[in-house]
Amino acid sequence: MYPKLKFKINYKRDIETFFAFNNEANFDSGRNLKWAILKKYPQFKKYKQGNTLNINEDIVKKFVESIYLKNYCLIKKNLSIYQKNWVNIKRNFYLLVDELFYQRSWPKGKYIALPTIWGMYPKFLEDKVFQIPYKHKNKKYVSIIIAHEMLHFIFYDYFDKKYSKYKSNKYIFFVWNISEIFNNVIQNSPGWLKIFRIKSMPYPEHKKIIKKLQKIYYKKENIIVDDLIKNIIKALISNERY
Repeated sequence: MYPKLKFKINYKRDIETFFAFNNEANFDSGRNLKWAILKKYPQFKKYKQGNTLNINEDIVKKFVESIYLKNYCLIKKNLSIYQKNWVNIKRNFYLLVDELFYQRSWPKGKYIALPTIWGMYPKFLEDKVFQIPYKHKNKKYVSIIIAHEMLHFIFYDYFDKKYSKYKSNKYIFFVWNISEIFNNVIQNSPGWLKIFRIKSMPYPEHKKIIKKLQKIYYKKENIIVDDLIKNIIKALISNERY
């Protein structure tokens, strides 16, 4: 049975997302914090201390509430558009995932898409909730984001069970790299582009590895999940940055 993705508005979750980016800023020297918050809302730069922001929760709460209040009608309208676009494409998405993961059962969870005012769109593996932009210049690209996050959920479920040696906390960032490269190769493969028609954008540090993998896998009619995963692991290990 396929997940029934729901689209909801929850500004309180966006407050939590702000502090999640802030709390994790030291892991990537503040890069995601910069992309998600500071680049989009430079007024927060005055709170910057090192890689993180030293800011009171009430200030963030008032800021988030004001954005949601001012843009509520727009958020609601866009969420409706995103949902309709997803409904039109979800059947093909699930068939592609069935083919890729050998009709594997989806992990249990809420499966909720929430809008966010921030510049990055996090996922929460524990409850299968993820965020999408409350507005985007290309509304059809949001379906790419949704497919990306949904693919993460089934990938992590598969990977954690099949590659249990990487379950310890010291491999969290390593596995994140694997998952992002995996998604990009899959979503930009000919079969997926035939359905979605828009390419998924990779993280800058993954472009070199992805380019090499594309030369191998875009010549194949069917991509074998474990072959791709093992080649990604090999490429990451051979790259000194990981």
